[in-house]
Amino acid sequence: MLRVDLDAPLKQRHSVRRIFDRLVAEHEMEGISCSSGCDCVRLRRPEIRVAAGRAPSRVFIPPAHRPGVAAEVDFGDVTVLLRGERPRCFLFTFRMS
Repeated sequence: MLRVDLDAPLKQRHSVRRIFDRLVAEHEMEGISCSSGCDCVRLRRPEIRVAAGRAPSRVFIPPAHRPGVAAEVDFGDVTVLLRGERPRCFLFTFRMS
């Protein structure tokens, strides 16, 4: 499936979940978990690309802001469970980019 996906358009390639479902349905591989199947595909996909003579795919998304230049701020009220009571508390969040 991964070798066939090398020539398929991006939107038509098998997702990890679809590969797992096909392994269970077509090859009766019911003894593996979805997470172990995902791990295997994650490791094998780059190896198959390199074996086929293609460059390994690399994804880099540049940050929108320089570090420490922008921040997100939000505030609101929340109800928490504290010693069996539900007092109203105020929440302030500050996140640097």
